[in-house]
Amino acid sequence: MYTYSDVTVDVNPPTILLKFYTIHGVFALFFNVLGVFLIMKNPRIVKLYRGFMLNMQILSLLADAQTTLLMQPVYIFPIIGGYTNGVWWNIFRMSSHLQMGIFVLLLYLQVASIVCAIVTKFHVVSNIGKVGFMKSGKVSENRFQSSKRPLLFWIFVVFYHSCAFLIFGIFCVSYLTKREAVDLVKTKFPNAMNVLSLENVEIYDLEVNKWMIGTTSLIASMLVSSLLISLYFSVRLLKKLRSKRLIISVRSFRGHQIAVTSLMAQATIPFIVIIIPIGTIVYFFVHVVPNAQYISNAMMAIYSFHSSLSTTVMIISTPQYRKMIRRGFRSPTAAISPQMTRVVPNSANSATFRMKKLSTPDL
Repeated sequence: MYTYSDVTVDVNPPTILLKFYTIHGVFALFFNVLGVFLIMKNPRIVKLYRGFMLNMQILSLLADAQTTLLMQPVYIFPIIGGYTNGVWWNIFRMSSHLQMGIFVLLLYLQVASIVCAIVTKFHVVSNIGKVGFMKSGKVSENRFQSSKRPLLFWIFVVFYHSCAFLIFGIFCVSYLTKREAVDLVKTKFPNAMNVLSLENVEIYDLEVNKWMIGTTSLIASMLVSSLLISLYFSVRLLKKLRSKRLIISVRSFRGHQIAVTSLMAQATIPFIVIIIPIGTIVYFFVHVVPNAQYISNAMMAIYSFHSSLSTTVMIISTPQYRKMIRRGFRSPTAAISPQMTRVVPNSANSATFRMKKLSTPDL
């Protein structure tokens, strides 16, 4: 086991970081609630994958609240570990290790929702233009229904959600005892012994605790596989939508195009904001960069923006949501609804007309 005598740790509470967490946490809470409200208020926009979008938005709300208000983590890299200053510790005295486990669980449930939403939308687009016959003999569009979702879809749902809980379970046993933590710091980081004065500090090591190797491997595998699968189905989704352009109306195609663009943008933002900070921290860990504590905490502060950015992208890329906000969240009236059109009666002398509701494309 190597010794890194040049590594030191500042154990003073980072006041600026903690204030940032509190302010950003309140803002993110409001913004994520807005996202949940928009999805529930106008479900037509995400009609056939609404459940996963709603799950992702609710999980984003919980993950942001966990990170910025309940947890407020402070990391001590290049030592693998940290401590917390949020509600969970100050009021409930919950261990930093369990708080981090909840954080990891919420993160990967978000990833699972993103993957499932993309796979669902791909299957929706694939079924555009397929027709079936009703008992009356009339031709009707073969709507995508939950009972007809392919086996591959359910495999993705079960696999990714199961992996999230598996990672949480393995992480819960990937901790060091107090005695092991003291021996580790004394041997590897002799000039950072002051970190042990923190009551709720948690320290990890891949050599001392082999469970941590399994946790790290699963976390990396889940992130990489989720990214590759999302990219694969996104490319296929774009190609499939382009091939359907001539068999559906311009209005329906435009609706599907908006939904696909919004979904892909929302899926891309979290991956970017997650991978860059975590990649930077992994670099500091692998190369044991001294005094990387401040940069690591700055990276995690950047990470905490991922849910707010995802909600912002959802609103910007979806015209219906922007209209709802401009209207003050009021539902469109019959007289001004873009879903309505005038139908003129046969009698030319009649000055009356009725309103006929146009069908809304399944997005």
